Amino acid sequence: MTMVSNPAESAIMSDQPKQNQAWSNWAQNFTSNPALTFYPDSESRVADAVRVALRENLTLRTAGSSLSFSPLVTTQGVLLHLDNLTGITSIDEEKQRVRVLAGTTVKDLAAELWTRGWSLRNQGIIWEQAIAGALNTSTHGTGRGLRGFSSMLTWVRLVDGRGEIIEIGEDDPRLHAVQTGLGLMGVFLEVELEVVPRFFLEETFQFPHWDVAAKAWENEVATNRNHGLMWLKSDTSAQEYSLPSPDGESMANRTVYFQANEIDPIPENDWSDRIGARRGPAYRVLSAPIGEGAKLFYELEYAVPYEVILEATALVQRQSELHPEQNHPMFMRVIEADDSWMSPFYERESATISVAGMPGTDYWPFLRAVHETLMPFKARAHWGKLHLMTREDLQRAYPKFDEYVALRREQDPNGLFLNDYLRPLFA
Repeated sequence: MTMVSNPAESAIMSDQPKQNQAWSNWAQNFTSNPALTFYPDSESRVADAVRVALRENLTLRTAGSSLSFSPLVTTQGVLLHLDNLTGITSIDEEKQRVRVLAGTTVKDLAAELWTRGWSLRNQGIIWEQAIAGALNTSTHGTGRGLRGFSSMLTWVRLVDGRGEIIEIGEDDPRLHAVQTGLGLMGVFLEVELEVVPRFFLEETFQFPHWDVAAKAWENEVATNRNHGLMWLKSDTSAQEYSLPSPDGESMANRTVYFQANEIDPIPENDWSDRIGARRGPAYRVLSAPIGEGAKLFYELEYAVPYEVILEATALVQRQSELHPEQNHPMFMRVIEADDSWMSPFYERESATISVAGMPGTDYWPFLRAVHETLMPFKARAHWGKLHLMTREDLQRAYPKFDEYVALRREQDPNGLFLNDYLRPLFA
């Protein structure tokens, strides 16, 4: 058991660090037993925890909402939870910027923004994510001309690998590395994000057959603010994600359209949270809770150049048919290019393909087949999900990879923020 060599130092924190407290992500595919787990309630106590890790020669990782499918958070050293660092700290209405503490969830941020007349431009499906985690993994929604979360970041206050609190703003070229930082550039304390005046959306679901959806893909992307679709392999695929589907109809080789478009403001009594027909504040239409009792799954997602999405999708569908035990829907979304160095969308309009492994099966052969299918399309990984990319793959796929690694070493000269998963990729 690793012990803090100077208990008096840890005693200055509002709560004692927990020793050997087990951690697991939501999907339960990764667990670890950190030597020390901290729940700091101020930026100075975050810095204290980082210094403890440095002194004890322990690695340190930060948990947001633990929703990532990848082993980003696993550590046998120090684990930080930022649940006590939440809330909006300021809004600059002229610049359309909000500053918010890093442990705030997407849901809580979006809801408070709404009451103040603002919205996030776009969101992913799950709103329990912590803002810091969504940024560090380049979480995204869907829609032509709409970027992922990382691109919203214009300033950050963080604790670097020396235990020092620093600020990085939009005039600092390091910002483009930190935007999708993977927790390697430091522990986020407070971030500044671009926001827009609040707006209303209305959602529609449709269920066309795959052949119809493929032919209509370009038109649907062009004519809807948000357009994504799930391909259903079998009659029971929709059940894996509890998706609605027409009664009494075969859903094999069908799709579910996820579409949302702006509407005029409507009174609260006209808002609806019924999945497939939601309408009201944008944040309530774009995202939703995971849901109590939701089925577990293990997801892999790669981004490919937008222009090859249909060709790549057809090949992934073939792999899905060759692995009949893998029954989850395949999800397709579109994202605008950004300038975040390690974003899957760096300088490239992209479309994503995500597949999932079925719990209780040996799903790795399927995920490996999907990986091998997509790599010739210059695929890039979603960092919050499973992937099989090597360091050499990353160097080929991400033009700024070497600059990113050089800056990581500068920000964290002792490799404090590396774990067994990240070390072979970024050391």
